[in-house]
Amino acid sequence: MVNGQWHRSPMSPDASLKQKEDNIRNSKSSCRYLRDEVVNSESAAVYSVHAETEDSKSDGTVWVGKRNGLPLREEMDLDLSPGKMHYTVRYDYSNVHVPDGVK
Repeated sequence: MVNGQWHRSPMSPDASLKQKEDNIRNSKSSCRYLRDEVVNSESAAVYSVHAETEDSKSDGTVWVGKRNGLPLREEMDLDLSPGKMHYTVRYDYSNVHVPDGVK
């Protein structure tokens, strides 16, 4: 669900997993635990993440819920040729329902 509407991913789950594996294999990446914090009343482990490829570099922070292991928040700085970008994502799982007919 994005902006209140469900969208079917153009990639199959297997293709998405393969792409993630390829990205990890073809990049220099690191992840390290920083501390514990609370996000929206939920206990979370906070991690620092870094990744570099031939074309890009990213540094960020990810908050992962201790109760279920799902991401709760993410802040990322991307250095992409030729520009830079910063984004923040807040994940909300409180009202997620698969629409009828979607499996």
